[in-house]
Amino acid sequence: MKTRLAILAVLAATAGISTGASADILAPAAPAVSDLNAVAPVLFPSEQGAFKGLEVATQLVEASILQQGCDKAEYDLNIATKNTGAGKVYLDGVVLNVVPGTYGPEGRIYNVNGAGPLGDLSITNVVAKGSYNIGSGIQELTTDFDATSLVSEFPDHFRGTIIKDYARLSGFNPIPEGYTHAPKRVSTVVDYGYQQIQKNWYVAAKYWQQSQTWRQNGVRPGTWWVKTRVAPEGDCTIVVHLEGTNGKANQDNAQGFNETGTISVNVSDAQGVPGVDYKN
Repeated sequence: MKTRLAILAVLAATAGISTGASADILAPAAPAVSDLNAVAPVLFPSEQGAFKGLEVATQLVEASILQQGCDKAEYDLNIATKNTGAGKVYLDGVVLNVVPGTYGPEGRIYNVNGAGPLGDLSITNVVAKGSYNIGSGIQELTTDFDATSLVSEFPDHFRGTIIKDYARLSGFNPIPEGYTHAPKRVSTVVDYGYQQIQKNWYVAAKYWQQSQTWRQNGVRPGTWWVKTRVAPEGDCTIVVHLEGTNGKANQDNAQGFNETGTISVNVSDAQGVPGVDYKN
């Protein structure tokens, strides 16, 4: 199984670049599915809806970074969905509604809408739509919304788009440090993908995401996402840390998804990198 370092070395060699300092500027890459020894993740609708809402929440945080810079920040986050995938995401003062759309032989579509305050910003007119293929191996999402400017009386318009791959590892991976049942080994879904965000119709930033998630099955479920800005250059990271909500039933199963935690910006994350690279 290739670690991220090995993957970067292969990319550098393929591009004819040495694996010295030049390799540090290369964008990360996902392992090939054949290297993962993985199967289709087959996400529950409850998980699909939760992750759609979470994608939108992180896009709002990316807009905040564009408006205010990548300074340290942390926002409370709570996600609750039902067996259909319908539910709500609470990010700071923003409330997002996740609404299942059409589904058929090729996949499922979800819609997300909402508004509210995010720190010093006012978020309005959130309209998102995205799909999963059958088996949940691929998802895409496009989100439009407005956010107030701290230097203008008029709001700015933002559009974020994502494309990501999901896989369920065939073996068992350790729950990361900082989670309740670490380092117990569990069935784990990993995902990798790119995100871009536009401001006033011009592309403004590009992020790479890696993540790990695991269901309740003798353990408290959890969700760990790390988004790293790859363009423009600079140290900017968004980390999602969620666990099953205390006292709530259906923390992550076919009947529902109930997890709570934080989204942080440029807060030190000593856990390392999620996904197949993670070593506890």
